[in-house]
Amino acid sequence: MSLLQKLKSHGVLHSLEIGFNRVVPAWCFRFSVGTVYALNVEHLNRRWDESECDRYAIKRVDDSAERDELRKITWNSVPVDTTVGHYGYAITRADEPGKTIGGVWGGVRQFNEADLGFQIELEKEQALIYCAYVAKEARGEGIYKRLLPYAAHDLNSEGYPNLVVMVQPWNKASTYIHRKHATRTIGSVAVVRVFGLAMVFCTGGISKSKTCTTGLLSAPVMIHIR
Repeated sequence: MSLLQKLKSHGVLHSLEIGFNRVVPAWCFRFSVGTVYALNVEHLNRRWDESECDRYAIKRVDDSAERDELRKITWNSVPVDTTVGHYGYAITRADEPGKTIGGVWGGVRQFNEADLGFQIELEKEQALIYCAYVAKEARGEGIYKRLLPYAAHDLNSEGYPNLVVMVQPWNKASTYIHRKHATRTIGSVAVVRVFGLAMVFCTGGISKSKTCTTGLLSAPVMIHIR
């Protein structure tokens, strides 16, 4: 893919972010902004009921070894001990069951963004969609359009009818598909981390326990999404 094609696909700001993160060491500085959307679970359930997945196989991943593999594929760096009870989903082509071409996670109870020093405390019936991924060779096939409704349907059946997702606004592809399935924009979260100091700022229906922390893992900023 040419540089121009990458800019069109990812968006200029997202491409700049990728380049910046490759140059500046993660331990030194990080900046991130996320827009939080409430997803339309009823709509996603209907999409799943009406979908035809003969060419693909989607499943919830429960086996520990398969979950570890899905973490690697989806670049899920959330500390393992904080993801107990989280739901992982994988999609393969029906004729290649051993090759995962996409995945996504549904976080419940809590979601810890250790690198940025904050932790989302999720409500009883609330789940967070995170770490969505589609393999390069499968992009353009509508993989996530199948995977997201499946995950929403399964999470709803497990008692989590309130789904939220946090998307970086300069990620054009992710913003487009999640806004398409959203009922409303809840607010946003912005984080600046300089060495071991993280500063968290929230807007809209998102609250926080404090603004700054130096305990990225031991004393993260607690965030609630209403």
